[in-house]
Amino acid sequence: MMTDKYRVYRPLLNLIGFTEGTDKGDGYNETLGYGIMLDGRVSKGKGTDVVLTRMTLDQVDKLQSRMLKDPDNRRLNSSAAGRYQIVRTTRRAIEKTLGLSGNELFDADMQDRMACFLLGQRGIDKYLAGRLSEDTLLNNLAREWASLPTVSGKGHYGGQRAAVSTARVRAVLADVRKLHRREAPAKEVVPPAVDEAVKEKSSWWQKVIGFFGGGGAAGGFLWGLDWETVAVIGGVTVILIAMVIIFKGRVVAAIRDVRKAVEEG
Repeated sequence: MMTDKYRVYRPLLNLIGFTEGTDKGDGYNETLGYGIMLDGRVSKGKGTDVVLTRMTLDQVDKLQSRMLKDPDNRRLNSSAAGRYQIVRTTRRAIEKTLGLSGNELFDADMQDRMACFLLGQRGIDKYLAGRLSEDTLLNNLAREWASLPTVSGKGHYGGQRAAVSTARVRAVLADVRKLHRREAPAKEVVPPAVDEAVKEKSSWWQKVIGFFGGGGAAGGFLWGLDWETVAVIGGVTVILIAMVIIFKGRVVAAIRDVRKAVEEG
């Protein structure tokens, strides 16, 4: 049994297949308008069928160029193809970024790969890492797929009606988060025991830095003292500098301990 490489994102991929309307058609082999943009003439109802999954990326490029010239496409002027309705300019950009040759098949795996690439560009991984808000992600996804809603519940593009509610998308994202936690359980970057050791070893370093923190004010203070007092303070300063060097070495050693613990953890 083959493992789904994109299983973490699968709930969202399935939602896009639903909202784009391709899953009720030919799925990975569907083209814009259910094929009516392919026959070079005005059509009514379902048009020409193609098997995109058996075509190379270069062949799909030629097909999409043909779609753009079809009289049925004058209003939409779109080359959307495949389950995720990826247009020619987007597909070309992905191919260039991924270093694809054009001889690869536009099969289900490639379409999933490209869709996940777009999800990544729109911030799905930052969101899963807690570095992007859900509202921002929703709005980003709505810019990529017009069938998805913004946080307002409407489509991002004027005249485009979202196919599902914002609540539905949030529920799907909750499923994605659960799968993500299951696949990559949370692990502390710095184990607590090592963290405490670092704090203890670096405490003197922080105190010394604090002493020198008011450099400008200290200079003004020394200016008003007699030379003997300044000499005494100078001697103490030399000792403190030596302490800085010593304790800096301890901090470096502590950092090495952290790195070792993380690698072994």
